[in-house]
Amino acid sequence: MISMKINYLYTAGWIACASVCSMWGCASSQQANNDSAISQAADGQIGGDVEISGASYEEVFGAMREVIRGYRFAINRVDGARGVLTTYPKQTLGVGSPWDKEQTTLGQEFEDFANHQEREIRVQFEEGAQTGSVVRATIEVLVYRVHRPNWRVDSQSIRLSTHARSRGINGQIEPGSFRESIGQDQQLARRLANEIHQRFGSESSSE
Repeated sequence: MISMKINYLYTAGWIACASVCSMWGCASSQQANNDSAISQAADGQIGGDVEISGASYEEVFGAMREVIRGYRFAINRVDGARGVLTTYPKQTLGVGSPWDKEQTTLGQEFEDFANHQEREIRVQFEEGAQTGSVVRATIEVLVYRVHRPNWRVDSQSIRLSTHARSRGINGQIEPGSFRESIGQDQQLARRLANEIHQRFGSESSSE
């Protein structure tokens, strides 16, 4: 994955040409398919389904934590009794951070580079997974875009630029940024599910 990103950096000239082409309406249908990797999930599709037999709930839960940490996500909530595992939001610079491997497509690499985007992972185990012979879980990867409006660009140096802050009706200063949910990264969810299945030598149901 890291070597792939380094190759992306060496093709920066080609990407610049492709960007100019896309501005004139020449973007290919393949690029559109790449961008759809982050979907609104309005169609009811869920990213990664895990179904493991021949392993205990504790083993699958522990493997899930290890796989998520392998993507450099910080674990937030660990609730084994309720079968819930979540992470803190994680930002990535896409092609600008070769050590991150959340992105599945080239379109995602540059979308994350051009925008302040964060991902959160939520794993929900099926009720009864602790005692059943088959452990089932669903992995969701939520994608948020962070906005910082009212940017005031300094005419002398970009480093001196500031953001205007406004006050609400109660007189308090409003936050300088806000997060917007833009959908789910279903391809990353499937990759996580595939890694879990590979650890236990089973075939993923997400493919």
